[in-house]
Amino acid sequence: MCQILLVRPGQTDFDSQNRVQGGLDLPLNEAGRQEVRILASSLQDQPIELILSGPGNPALETAQIIAETLDVTHKISKKLKNVNQGLWEGLEVDEVKRKYPSVYKHWEESPIEVSIPNAEPTCEATKRIEKVLKKYAKKKATILIVAAEPLASLISCIVEGRKICLSQPGKTTDRCQVQMLQK
Repeated sequence: MCQILLVRPGQTDFDSQNRVQGGLDLPLNEAGRQEVRILASSLQDQPIELILSGPGNPALETAQIIAETLDVTHKISKKLKNVNQGLWEGLEVDEVKRKYPSVYKHWEESPIEVSIPNAEPTCEATKRIEKVLKKYAKKKATILIVAAEPLASLISCIVEGRKICLSQPGKTTDRCQVQMLQK
């Protein structure tokens, strides 16, 4: 059985502004780097064999800081790029709720059925994640995956065998926290 430690990246300026980031490639801000350094120190006793992240800056920078701190191999997988949120990217969450109220409500309840304008379909992102998990979960006992929202919620649902659900875009309460999952 593989244990997966799921980590959301440290804070970016969009997180502090409660904006939808999705596939936008923003660097961590100084508060985010500090969050990651603290988190990395707390992971010193974990038997992590591999760190995976997508190529996007928030996840990549978070993974690099953790990998350097723990002296663990870090691999980048294009399949772990964050989910493109289309026309919602860059908007404040309250603005999305105001401009797209019915789509937003449906997205919260059943993201597989929703098509955000110009966004990657959730079902496509789910297929990408399943391929990564299949490849690495058999080879390693403990993997740390760094993934931003909404990708992190999809990973959690897939690993735990739950109905696909997503966290609110721009939600910052789970930022830079560790979630332990069993595959």
